Amino acid sequence: MVVNSTIVVEAGEVFDGAGNRYVANPETVGDGSQKENQKSVFRLQDGATLKNVVLGAPAADGVHAYGDALIENVVWEDIGEDAMTIKEEGHVVIRGGSAQHGSDKMFQINAPAKLDIINFTARDAGKMIRQVGGSTFHTEVYIEGSVITNMNEAIFRTDSQTSKVTMVNTRYSNVGEKWYNVEHVSESGNVEFN
Repeated sequence: MVVNSTIVVEAGEVFDGAGNRYVANPETVGDGSQKENQKSVFRLQDGATLKNVVLGAPAADGVHAYGDALIENVVWEDIGEDAMTIKEEGHVVIRGGSAQHGSDKMFQINAPAKLDIINFTARDAGKMIRQVGGSTFHTEVYIEGSVITNMNEAIFRTDSQTSKVTMVNTRYSNVGEKWYNVEHVSESGNVEFN
């Protein structure tokens, strides 16, 4: 399905893609390159749920979350500019699904937020999570039961001295520096593999 303009999921609504593939129109939404200011394929308002969606290439700027959001069983076949960006303060939960093939970051955090990533497969990107460069607001990242492979730089990179990450029961391989400039780290039950 070609998306010609951003699909908005309103507050409290559930968008169930039933496993269908959504691809951005490169002329009206974005070509999935690293060019800034591309539009998102999906915009999640505060309290929205997005589930059972496949984002194909080009995925433009992926998914934008404005507040609390649940993203369940979403597969990014190609990350595009970013897979998901937190645009406004909230608690975003990503459960299930996968993302791959990104030259820069997978998940971008642009506002004070909590990001939970549970039972997710992340592979082949510059970094899995990036708090917007130069920002000092507080972010909490929680990763559980996931598989993370082939990150050029790190799993999580931040410039904030207060942001924290917790990772449990997760397998990882070839993730660069792992925690780039993260001062508060808690880990248990994780396994590094070749």
